[in-house]
Amino acid sequence: MIREATPPEVAAWDELVARFAGCRIFHKTVWLSYVASFSGARAVRLVFEQGGETVGCLPGFLLRKGFVLRVFASPLIGWQTESMGPLFDAARVSPREVCAALVPFLKARYGVHHVELTSAHLDRGALAGLGFRGRPVATYRVPLFPGDEARALKNIRAKTRNQLRKAIKLGLVARVEEDESFVAEFYDQIREVFARRGKAVPFAEERVRKCFRHLQAAGNLLALSVSLPAGTCVATGLFMRDGQELHLWGWAHRTAYRWYCPTELLTWTAMQMGMAAGCTTLDMAGGGDAKLKFGALADATLYQWMWSRYAWLARARDLAERAYRWQQSARGRLARRRPATEVGPAHAAAARPLPAEELTPSEL
Repeated sequence: MIREATPPEVAAWDELVARFAGCRIFHKTVWLSYVASFSGARAVRLVFEQGGETVGCLPGFLLRKGFVLRVFASPLIGWQTESMGPLFDAARVSPREVCAALVPFLKARYGVHHVELTSAHLDRGALAGLGFRGRPVATYRVPLFPGDEARALKNIRAKTRNQLRKAIKLGLVARVEEDESFVAEFYDQIREVFARRGKAVPFAEERVRKCFRHLQAAGNLLALSVSLPAGTCVATGLFMRDGQELHLWGWAHRTAYRWYCPTELLTWTAMQMGMAAGCTTLDMAGGGDAKLKFGALADATLYQWMWSRYAWLARARDLAERAYRWQQSARGRLARRRPATEVGPAHAAAARPLPAEELTPSEL
């Protein structure tokens, strides 16, 4: 049986989801509140019961597209939410049983026309048999070793370790940022990086601000900056800490100061702080071969699953996604024509030609 969570279950939601393997920050109240704050979608918490006992749960969102189309998303692509999906006791219930019961419930209870789930714990064959379409979601993970920083450092490529030493020798300073003013600098750097790639930032600065506020209030925020000795901020990163997982939300650096290797210092500082907090993995949140330099390993377990009530709806959804990506690229090409950020006079003599390899921000 599937039902909405009761008020007591909603109040204790984080304790409920933590009972199941695969629970991440994206399943918890802090993230549900954050997504609801910018998306306008209604957060719903569903509970699976078997024999009078709770065997699973599923956080998600209900939203309307147009006048009549109803969507259930857990999550929706574009929400900077890597995964969500159902959590369940695999010894009591199978992924097929969970999803076979889910779709009829969503149709009957909410009149849903389209469902999207992103999870690493759903059986691909079973969901395909239920009419879901699946596609992989790429990400990389860096193994962390609490109590053994030397091992984590050794796992980083030799060239990157040298770049890290260079950043330290040049006097770059990494800081934990707790003031909300950090958001403006972070977003401006993100915008520069996206423009460099010929793309437009797919979210507004206010969304980052809401993320900062929600994570900070819940104690999950790790915001970092890297500055030159004179104080110029040249790199920023926003990370999330939850349990044994450290998660990259986004990072960026000023193009003109890449010679100083600020991203290497930024990432290593995050890794150090994650290990100090007991984290055993850093999820780099998306693809990008540059992440391999930090000792990252490809994680191919994550899949996005989509179910549509009508075949035309599935085609329309795919067409809308392609149109959106084209629009973002067009906006990015326009932004790229604007003058690039220049090195300030105080550091013009220290600037160097940029190397061929380019670190890019997380796929947000």
